[in-house]
Amino acid sequence: MVAMRDSISPGIAQIPSSRKRAITYRLIRSCGMTIRVTVLGLASLAALVMAPNAHAQVSEKRPVANVGPVEIDFGQINIGDQKVVPVTVRNLTTSTMTFAGGGLPGSVGFVGSGGTCGGSLAAGGTCNFNYSFRPRSNNGIEVSDQTSLSVTAGGSSMLVPILVRGRGVGTLVDLWPRTIDFGDTFLGQSVTVPVTVTNRRSATVNFAGGGFNVANGFTGAGGTCGGSLAAGATCNFNYIFIPGALGAINNQTSLSATLSGLSISENYSIQVSGVGVDTVGVVSVHPIAIDFGRVKLGMSALVPIKFTNTSGVQINYAGGGFSEIGSDGGAFSGAIGGGVGCTSSTADVGSTCAINYRLRPYELRQFNGSTSMGFSRPGANQSQPYAFTGTAVGTLAQVSPELVDLGTVDFGTTVSVPVTVFNDGDTALTSFVGGSVASPFSSVSTCTGSLAVGASCTYTYSFTATTSSLGAQTAQTAITFTNAQGIAPVHTITLKARGTAVLLKDSFE
Repeated sequence: MVAMRDSISPGIAQIPSSRKRAITYRLIRSCGMTIRVTVLGLASLAALVMAPNAHAQVSEKRPVANVGPVEIDFGQINIGDQKVVPVTVRNLTTSTMTFAGGGLPGSVGFVGSGGTCGGSLAAGGTCNFNYSFRPRSNNGIEVSDQTSLSVTAGGSSMLVPILVRGRGVGTLVDLWPRTIDFGDTFLGQSVTVPVTVTNRRSATVNFAGGGFNVANGFTGAGGTCGGSLAAGATCNFNYIFIPGALGAINNQTSLSATLSGLSISENYSIQVSGVGVDTVGVVSVHPIAIDFGRVKLGMSALVPIKFTNTSGVQINYAGGGFSEIGSDGGAFSGAIGGGVGCTSSTADVGSTCAINYRLRPYELRQFNGSTSMGFSRPGANQSQPYAFTGTAVGTLAQVSPELVDLGTVDFGTTVSVPVTVFNDGDTALTSFVGGSVASPFSSVSTCTGSLAVGASCTYTYSFTATTSSLGAQTAQTAITFTNAQGIAPVHTITLKARGTAVLLKDSFE
């Protein structure tokens, strides 16, 4: 092989070694052939050549664009909610860039649409495509999809695979109670228990069903719901028991809720039971057993139990609170709800008083609680046990995405992605800890102090390709926070990227 001369243009020799942008100069071989060489600055070149595995770290052809993230794990998202992650494109060429492909059909909840890119991107420009996930089910099973985005500029093209995945959790609407035991009810007496529905999604919910095929004393009628419920609103369906015969009676129905225009639905079974009697005790109490159904972690569900003084004199009452065991670790609680003619220990003749019972789950499992109340008048006493159950679902707050692969990042450039914390509970989030990462990744956070109900904050993660971050790079970090109840989940965030640089162009002059 012919040896190279050590003659380099004097102008090149005077360039500072700290200079990072690529420059081009010529090495003159003794045979007279001129080779065009692209260098990342003299100090950068030395670092690359001397670095272990330098060949594995350096791309032989500069990418047309930085595109990232190219892999997104949206994490756990409430059914019907939509989370958006921008995929950023930076045109690294001196020509206008055009795009093709990159769409997703939405069949499992993923859509690629919107953003700022349009059909083309000017030389050196930056834009983004929005990729979103709106879960269509809440079974917690991971779903995934993939697409490819084609970018073309200056006669060169690049096909970028984009992978997305996520899990649907929670409930489409809050609906409780799901099981109602009306208890002992006097023949012909009408007792009403409301089932409350809250729509926490961003679209109107339409209802269907909820009635009984065979009434046998039960009806679903009245209330404030109607056929639909606006985003953020609350209403109730009334369920009524009028026993026409002695003995135990039960029935069931199903209520369907569908997000308007999105064909995302969930069915809610409602179980009812009661006992027809011809005599009553000191009070008539309804309901005596409650299934709160599926309650989101970080939320509370409230159902009142009402008792009516059926005696001819004022009565006394006591109890209704919970022991540590009866409350299942503090998940269930009760408070006097009041009523005309009611005090904290007495009820006037004919008065109806309420005790509000609440389930606030603190971990993902089924909860079971029990308590009892005592009622008395001169010469008579009545003890009434209550039973409660409910299941926690979802997350304390939505943290998304949980994994991002920022893709191939050209030397000297930076790609960033936000991780959003959304407080969809009913109390503020505080004590944010963690989220920091080591070089070559970096982070900036707005999650400090307190995060109000319905508010969001972000951790923005960035990766810069330098001489020390070429090749595949991975980092993990953890984010935690708490609410007034003391729930403190840990969310693991995984980051990936690949730094690349160009030493030799694939052409001769």
